[in-house]
Amino acid sequence: MSLKLFPYKSSSVSAKRLARLLNVLRVSRTYNARRNDVIVNWGSSAPPHFRWMEQDLNNPYSIALASNKLKTFVELECKGFDHIPQYTESKDIAKHLIDMGDTIYCRTTLMGHSGRGIVIASNPNELVNAPLYTVKTKHKHEYRVHVFKDKVLDVQMKRKRNGSLGGSGIRNHSNGWVYTRAEILPPEELLSSSIEAVKLLGLDFGAVDIGHRLIDNKFFVFEVNTAPGLEGTTLDKYSKAIYNYYRSL
Repeated sequence: MSLKLFPYKSSSVSAKRLARLLNVLRVSRTYNARRNDVIVNWGSSAPPHFRWMEQDLNNPYSIALASNKLKTFVELECKGFDHIPQYTESKDIAKHLIDMGDTIYCRTTLMGHSGRGIVIASNPNELVNAPLYTVKTKHKHEYRVHVFKDKVLDVQMKRKRNGSLGGSGIRNHSNGWVYTRAEILPPEELLSSSIEAVKLLGLDFGAVDIGHRLIDNKFFVFEVNTAPGLEGTTLDKYSKAIYNYYRSL
């Protein structure tokens, strides 16, 4: 039995780093798999030509759910998971929510990441056509919780880079936000909610972006990343988790 990495694209830096550390080959969807292989799917929603097996990690169907923000919210909501932002597909409802005092995030793409495709609207004239509108959650803290096989692998918190003003309401790298892990103490419910979100989407692992609103202790899952950026400590932890899983089979 051998281990293989199946990346969503051959140029994925994280997939290259992970394959190098694990000393395994990266394969494409046309790979002629020997079905005693263990395939680690790194973010690919494209069905492979080879047969998917129980020992493989992250089914392409589940990744397709996780990579589409609307499908993610619908799936989680249908399964009774309530730690998601209020959302709508209707521009008219979004306008009504603004009239009631909410700020709306118009998500013009369902597959974007790092804030791509987001237009923030605080008055009706700023609304644009979009397949998904979410209500600003007014959370104070935001975390990335890395989950592997129902256990928390690593936790990072978004903080403003020294000297940064924090940008325009979107917490991404270009607006001066970076991931840190020093001196953070995430609530237990935040961690358990992250584990549950990964499980409900049918994933074996994922990096959950989740906010914590302190005023009423509410949590909001914004997305689950199935090919997160990896370096340093996080890269080491993923490598060890995957290797230990493989050796346990």
